[in-house]
Amino acid sequence: MRYHIVILDGDLMFELSEEDLQKIPAILQGLGYEVIAPLKFNQAVKLAPINADSKIELDYVRLMNSPRDFLLPNRETLFKYRSTATITSYGLKIRFPTVEGPCPAGISPEYSSQKKKLAFFGIHPCIANSIRYLDRVMLSDPPDPYYSDRRKDMFLAVLECDEGDEYCLCKTLGSYKVAKGYADILMRKSGNRYIAKPMTPLGETVLKQVGKEISGDYPKIVPRMKKEYEITNADESGIDSKDASETVKPCTLCCACTVTCPTCYCNDIEDRFSLVDPSNVERARTRMSCQRRCYSMIAGGTTFLKSKEDRFKWRLKHKFPFSINSFRLVGCVGCGSCIANCPARIDFRDHIARSVD
Repeated sequence: MRYHIVILDGDLMFELSEEDLQKIPAILQGLGYEVIAPLKFNQAVKLAPINADSKIELDYVRLMNSPRDFLLPNRETLFKYRSTATITSYGLKIRFPTVEGPCPAGISPEYSSQKKKLAFFGIHPCIANSIRYLDRVMLSDPPDPYYSDRRKDMFLAVLECDEGDEYCLCKTLGSYKVAKGYADILMRKSGNRYIAKPMTPLGETVLKQVGKEISGDYPKIVPRMKKEYEITNADESGIDSKDASETVKPCTLCCACTVTCPTCYCNDIEDRFSLVDPSNVERARTRMSCQRRCYSMIAGGTTFLKSKEDRFKWRLKHKFPFSINSFRLVGCVGCGSCIANCPARIDFRDHIARSVD
């Protein structure tokens, strides 16, 4: 499924003050969008729905969350159905439709369509590319209807970076460049003002309401990195062969790496019921982390990824060789969130790359 069909060519550009730029979300709200933008919460910057009093934070390096949290919520009900569960003197007796034949009652879909279109304002290129990866996964045949409904008609206003911090890897992975079709507006700070380039007709319509049209070429700048890396060991055999026992020794199993990753999409399916009415069952999709021991546990208690090292390597294999083979895209966008938010500062780059400083 494709959402951005018409792409503008050429360097039509607009100059805006920060005050002008802050007006764009209100315009999008007037067009029926729910605008999600970076907001400051104490010392952290998070994507959150804005209101009339919101002050959008544009000067940041990294977000605590990502569009994934709005496109693939942590927990969502897929549907409800009625089982033949009954309470007996021996306890709860349940007959599920997938085990002992069909239930007498049908399935009731719980999901209701997205009320408003989503607009993400002020996200960085690496995060825009995370949406591209999720699209490749969730919209492949057969497409996920829940994701697809939230994703359609989305508006993306992307704020490009000049410099990363010590955890960024976007230059090495090329994710500082926005893929075609994943921005309606490209924005960049220039001195005390901003330059914006419309990438779609809707982006041009919005910018004409707030910006001054200027001539020239839109700047194509490669962001500066505090540390430079070269990927050297990202195939499956290379990841498996290198010892990571010392790397993961300080791991606390908090799963911050996968919680903050903008491309992690693993989930678990749960059937939940109430003891008050055990026949009324809710099937829910919940987020799952490959760093949890239960991730690879099957019936009987057998676990395939037993150690922290096994699970660490599995995450790297999924981001690199598995994703390349399955989706023709690297599953890492180089945002650095997994390193920056790890309490032990475990750095996966030490396992698959070398410093070229």
